[in-house]
Amino acid sequence: MPIKIIPAILIVTLLFPPIPGSSGKTGGTVHEAFNVYETRLQAQTEVTLTPADEEPAAATLDEQPEMTPETSPSVPEDTLPTLLASPLPTPDTGNSSPTPGTENPGPDPDYGVTLPDSGPEGTVPQEEAGTPGESLVITDRFPQAELNTWEYTIFKNEVMAIIKKAEQASGIKTTYGVFVMDLVNNYTCGVNENLTRVDPYDNMLEGYFNSASVVKLFQGYILCDMMRQGELSPEETYYDAVTGRRFKLLNMIKYMISYSDNNYSNAALRLIGNKKSNEVLDRLGIHNSRIYGEMSGAIGYSRKNNLEKYGTEKRCARITPRDTGLILYNVYINRETDIYMETIHKGLLGNIYNTRIPVGVARVNRKYAVAHKTGTNSQLGIYNDAGIVYCKRPFILVVFTQSTTQKAGENFIRSLAEQLTRYFDSKA
Repeated sequence: MPIKIIPAILIVTLLFPPIPGSSGKTGGTVHEAFNVYETRLQAQTEVTLTPADEEPAAATLDEQPEMTPETSPSVPEDTLPTLLASPLPTPDTGNSSPTPGTENPGPDPDYGVTLPDSGPEGTVPQEEAGTPGESLVITDRFPQAELNTWEYTIFKNEVMAIIKKAEQASGIKTTYGVFVMDLVNNYTCGVNENLTRVDPYDNMLEGYFNSASVVKLFQGYILCDMMRQGELSPEETYYDAVTGRRFKLLNMIKYMISYSDNNYSNAALRLIGNKKSNEVLDRLGIHNSRIYGEMSGAIGYSRKNNLEKYGTEKRCARITPRDTGLILYNVYINRETDIYMETIHKGLLGNIYNTRIPVGVARVNRKYAVAHKTGTNSQLGIYNDAGIVYCKRPFILVVFTQSTTQKAGENFIRSLAEQLTRYFDSKA
């Protein structure tokens, strides 16, 4: 080798060192960080069951299942430095009251907490969403299907038979609600999908089913419409005095839905109130589902506060499967063209609680994505799940239960999800 070339090689080596991660030795840094993140996330979700203060026997914590390794979120490596910078907000485990000393909960979405941009591997289109309002079709009712009476009769009979079979297999004995929608021909049917009741407490007509954490899907939908109408701003940083959190709405909505965060749910209600929440639901065509008060298991919650702030001691919402299905339908048809519906869709895909609809769907094909929101109050026998299933022929499934056992409730939902996935695959 000519002597003149040697200095040139040395200069090039000094100016252009090896790229980190290009070899087995340097690439381990991100994985070590991810292990630290997983350890911290698991530590923050291991909480202790504590009775809610001032709660009557029938009104217990709004809860979610414990997180397991199978339900842990998948976090892109490029978000790890931000996530490791400060503690995570408390997820809705539902089995605890706020931990003392959490008056300043973790990072606000405004400061960079990011959820994965996609859920499980599946058939969800990954096209970038457009600007707000582009090709937007927010509808206050389901589309009129091109109804073929014979075809619809067959569809309804086959779906009803599947629901009955799941009921018998699970052993569920209490009232349940189911809504199913074929997203190809817009056929819908269900059981108790429009069921309402008059609450003897306040003589209010309302949805029959207790929402538990499914209320967060409704809240996200309300906030998105208010931003679309200019009543709230996606750019403004909002402050919640009770939790001390600062947040921008789009990131907060996505986080609240994926991690079922009770503190963000209550912050959203404090921001606009239950009266305004129900007014927005009415203008969106949702007339049977009503939002009432804050969720328990969160900072600052008490029945007394609910009564003083919202004029009721009731928590969460009373909803119907069909109203929930209408929200999911609007999310589905606008997920690629509206930044607001895209945000909710990503939140649903990023759900870390996957023990119901996703279990049944995975029995058919583990690669099918499910965009869904769960709700749980085990002491009231509430096991809910509502989502969009991306099988060969996508469909919406909403299932609400009350006063049942965990085994019966979850087996009912899993059985329904499995059978309906097989059914819609066969129709593709």
